Amino acid sequence: MLKKILIITGILIVGIALFSLLNKPLEVDTAVANKEEQKPTVTKEEQNISTLNRVSEKLHEKYEEFVVKTTSKKELVIQVEVNEGDFNLVKKDMESIVKGVIKTSTLKDYIVVVEKLDLSFITEEVKNINKELVHLTSTLMTGLKVYDEIGNINTDFQKSITVQTSIKGLNKDALKLAIEIEETVNEILHSKELNSISHIDSYEVFILNTKGEVVN
Repeated sequence: MLKKILIITGILIVGIALFSLLNKPLEVDTAVANKEEQKPTVTKEEQNISTLNRVSEKLHEKYEEFVVKTTSKKELVIQVEVNEGDFNLVKKDMESIVKGVIKTSTLKDYIVVVEKLDLSFITEEVKNINKELVHLTSTLMTGLKVYDEIGNINTDFQKSITVQTSIKGLNKDALKLAIEIEETVNEILHSKELNSISHIDSYEVFILNTKGEVVN
């Protein structure tokens, strides 16, 4: 009788061990699946912002005064200030640079349009202001490229700097990141690269989330 009990007990122990071994891969697979499900998704809008940011950075390596924008007609428009005699050469070069950046992005099907930015009617004072703002924006974009969340940067002369980001919501993590970006902006503003700009302390910094809400 004792022998039968020992045999039955042994069978039960082996059965439990086999069940545990068979069940562990399922637990691991479930954990991996749950981990994959928790990965944050990147929206098409965020990808577009990231691509436009890369386009601007690449163009700023060779050119200073230009505007980058997209249209509802699926056009990626570059407006550049350039002499009439140099326009065709600059246009061809810019088209090549932009197409190289967007060829594997969400903007790959967009038509690249390069236009001449006409500033002939603008006064010398306004030209100087525009030049200062271009230098300011370019320097900020370079300094903030360590953040994947940065989108367009808008500057209002001696008033404000507005940084559009892919930050979502207004929670604690969003606030922490927004304040970190704001501090980085202030460090850049007081760097030697911008020491030629007057009234630098007059700029107020706004960090916006994906809904256009001020986070900082």
